[in-house]
Amino acid sequence: MKNIIIMQKHHHKTVNKMKVVLIFCIAYFSLNKIYCQSLESIKKIDTIYIYFDISKEGSTKEHQINTQKAVFYENYITYRFIPNNMNTIFFLSNTYKNFDNMRKGIKNDERIEKKSFLKKYKDIILDYDFFAENGFKKTFFALYKKTIYLIDEDEIKGRKIKVKQVDISCATCFEE
Repeated sequence: MKNIIIMQKHHHKTVNKMKVVLIFCIAYFSLNKIYCQSLESIKKIDTIYIYFDISKEGSTKEHQINTQKAVFYENYITYRFIPNNMNTIFFLSNTYKNFDNMRKGIKNDERIEKKSFLKKYKDIILDYDFFAENGFKKTFFALYKKTIYLIDEDEIKGRKIKVKQVDISCATCFEE
């Protein structure tokens, strides 16, 4: 009889532990769904960060050749995601957004952040894989009216990262 009572107590403890583990698992997966990157969650946010890694296949970076020594093109860089010819997406980085802003002295936002920024904002930092997974055209249309910042992996120095405002463009996304 003692053995049966001991077994019942042990069984109840095991069942209670399993319930606790199950509750933690459900909570973990529910929270993970809330905070994971999805195209629908990205559509609701007004500011997005793009993580650019030149070593990723389909990624290119090109500095504008400033043959005329024009102030506007001094820091002009074109970042591209090129999965194929029909879906090339450009991120244009420059000191000024356009010539009007240059005349008014309005510069694009550029700042230095701590490397912990990457972890803190991981849910709104998109990379090439996000575009590939969700479709380049769909992702472009979800982003093109948002404020976009780019983090170039080449510009990460120690514990500091440069975050700079960019414009997004796609020459072929509007074609059918």
